[in-house]
Amino acid sequence: MSKIVYVFTNQAMPGYIKIGMTSRDDIKKRLAELSNPSGVPVPFECLYAAEVDDAEGVEKAIHVAFDCDRPNKKREFFTTEPHRIITLLKQYAKSDESAMVQKEFNSITSSEDKQAIDSAARENAKRRSGFTFSAVDIPEGAELVYTADEAKICKVVGDKTVEYEGQHYSLSGLATRFRRDAGYETKGVQGASYFRYEGELLSERRDRMEAAE
Repeated sequence: MSKIVYVFTNQAMPGYIKIGMTSRDDIKKRLAELSNPSGVPVPFECLYAAEVDDAEGVEKAIHVAFDCDRPNKKREFFTTEPHRIITLLKQYAKSDESAMVQKEFNSITSSEDKQAIDSAARENAKRRSGFTFSAVDIPEGAELVYTADEAKICKVVGDKTVEYEGQHYSLSGLATRFRRDAGYETKGVQGASYFRYEGELLSERRDRMEAAE
């Protein structure tokens, strides 16, 4: 029987992603358990979810493949770049269930929790508000790939500006648009966490270059 393998994020835990699985019938119950008010400061969000055959085997394969990025071997949290896991999971996907899972999240998330998610997202963005392409050696004309959908590619047209489908955006603004299109309701995301250049997540490129200074 097909089940869903998911990649979740939480604004209260920047830098971490959760990988797990659930059945379609139990999706609401699983989401409610994960976002229990006594367990986490704000609810989780769905970055990607796919219906797959042999979900147990797929989940185990992903856990083994990225075990070196698993701080606690008894928990399903990883510090791996999201696009790496999503790219692998797409190889097994029968269907993309991301929008459905996020819709279920939204249906069980209170207005107070949604406000808390927005607040946490804005705080995370503020911490990294000074991102510029020149600071990470990315030239104008460079192409950036959206982590959750490699078909979405934007072009750098200024030190803080990208172009997509003829329109100009800040990196965070375009990430917010893509997330909204996928069913997310949060605002003020950190754009560098959602795009990569030459295979490297922009936020990790920035951190790597800052550490080398």
